[in-house]
Amino acid sequence: MDLRWEQIYAECRPPLYRAAAFLVGDAEGEEIVQDAFERAMRQKDFFDEVAQPLAWLRTVVVRLAVSKLRRRTLWERIFPLLERHDTMAASPDPDLEAAIRKLPPRQRAAIVLRYYFDADYAEIASTLGLSEASISKTLSRARAVLKEDLA
Repeated sequence: MDLRWEQIYAECRPPLYRAAAFLVGDAEGEEIVQDAFERAMRQKDFFDEVAQPLAWLRTVVVRLAVSKLRRRTLWERIFPLLERHDTMAASPDPDLEAAIRKLPPRQRAAIVLRYYFDADYAEIASTLGLSEASISKTLSRARAVLKEDLA
């Protein structure tokens, strides 16, 4: 394996994993991070074409997590009698984590990008495939739900 890949993996994996685990849980978070790196490594000219590998990988991780959350929601609607046994990532504030996990996938991803990665609205919009104008509304709605859940 190219030394550049080893370096990027060592530097980028920890924050990507924490974000993915926060969005979808520990085991699925690890799978998502591995999938993101695999996609990057399949790109022949990755290092020539991607100026900011962490930003590129973060976008892929968040999009994969949102897709997984959508599939999970659909699965839960179809098979309501099955109980899920996801492993939750350790969090210093379990009430906050539980409230964030209740948010719809896009709101959850926007909150994680904004407050975990300090992403600006343009980056959040690009990552989620939304208009920049809609990010303010998305975050506002998410914060309102969180405020209500945590009151």
